[in-house]
Amino acid sequence: MSLAKSSKDSHRVPLKPQAVPPKVPTSFSELHVPKVVMENLLVKHLAAYPKSDLLELVKLMAISSHMLKELLEDLRAKSLVEIFQPDKASASGHVRFALSEAGQQEADAAFVKDAYLGPAPVSLHDYDQMVSQQDVRLNDITRPDVEHALKEVIGAVRMIPLLGPAINSGRALLLYGDAGTGKTFVATRILNSLNTSVFVPYAVYAAGNIIKVFSQQHHKRVVSEDDEVKSLSFKEQYDKRWVLCERPNIQVGGELTMDMLEVNHSEHNRVWLAPLQMMANNGILVIDDLGRQPMPVATLLNRWIVPMEYFFDHLSLPNGQQITIPFILTLAFSTNLDPEGIADPAFLRRLGYKIHFHPLLQDEYHTLWEKTTHHRSLRLGETSFETLIKLHQTHQVGFYPCLPKDLVGISRDIIVFEEAPPVITPEIIGQAWAVYFTDDGNGGSKR
Repeated sequence: MSLAKSSKDSHRVPLKPQAVPPKVPTSFSELHVPKVVMENLLVKHLAAYPKSDLLELVKLMAISSHMLKELLEDLRAKSLVEIFQPDKASASGHVRFALSEAGQQEADAAFVKDAYLGPAPVSLHDYDQMVSQQDVRLNDITRPDVEHALKEVIGAVRMIPLLGPAINSGRALLLYGDAGTGKTFVATRILNSLNTSVFVPYAVYAAGNIIKVFSQQHHKRVVSEDDEVKSLSFKEQYDKRWVLCERPNIQVGGELTMDMLEVNHSEHNRVWLAPLQMMANNGILVIDDLGRQPMPVATLLNRWIVPMEYFFDHLSLPNGQQITIPFILTLAFSTNLDPEGIADPAFLRRLGYKIHFHPLLQDEYHTLWEKTTHHRSLRLGETSFETLIKLHQTHQVGFYPCLPKDLVGISRDIIVFEEAPPVITPEIIGQAWAVYFTDDGNGGSKR
């Protein structure tokens, strides 16, 4: 299975938040985070952004102006903050705030303990509640949703009757089959069928620590970051400690280590980083190339038994504490190895759906070649596809959807180098095949 070109419209209908937008806290009791934590965060912001005005601090910390004023007054009473009145040359005309010498020392100490610098965190309880409200199982998908999400995936029509119910179940999936059959490609697109967005916190406060959750790498905003706070009142706005995102779509392969599944903290960055499964909550976590990670497969699979069964996960913090987080996501394992050869039968029974991916049919393969060559401003010669089919038959290579993109790319390299017409001839097909595969013609072993 493959995508001829990327789709700008991944969802059948415009995305809408599945959960009720979180209300803006109007007091520290509603914030559910200790005031001293907020004071430490504020002094770090003032150290990083000296002489900030109130509006700038509202944007940085994502809390209401009157709570910020209260924090600033408390810090002034401790002689940690100084006020700078606006002068005639000031563009904004706003009062600005900066740290005193004692305040700078306080900020230095705060950075040593925790270098997190961003919007205020949400409490672990509030995070748990929000993740539960955004459970994929509360939002059933139907055939039209899945068909739209995979509309440009050649060969997907045969997989839709299996993939739709699998996503509705909310249970873990095992996707297996030969390398290049589109397992990971399909898995990372199937959640588009849900047509709902989710709120992801910038950070979570738990057991006395701030854990950074939102990641530019793993989370895609629905609303642009340019959607800034326009006033100090936060009227008609949701709690900006949360980011409205598409459902998380995280993929990890052979580079996965057990440390990546725990809260990470090092002396170098001094920021507590959420593990992959926490960042993937309300979305999908694809563990690709199962069986090729540095740890034994049994060790990796056993790590998921409790989360898959009870929908929560126990995390050990670097300081020895332990917290419990929700585990409400689609966990998908992908492998081109024999499942029964790498996983215990008892574990396989825990996986709700085991879906076998196959090579394309010949007509599907031909369609994909036509679309791929057209996308690269090339065309196939009259007998080129017949030559290609003979190569597949001779070397016993299936019609894998990864091949057109790779072979067309090599063919184009040859055409450009030889200054030849934009036609993939049988000779060029043969050259591309020879350099793509090893001497046995199928990549070193039968796929």
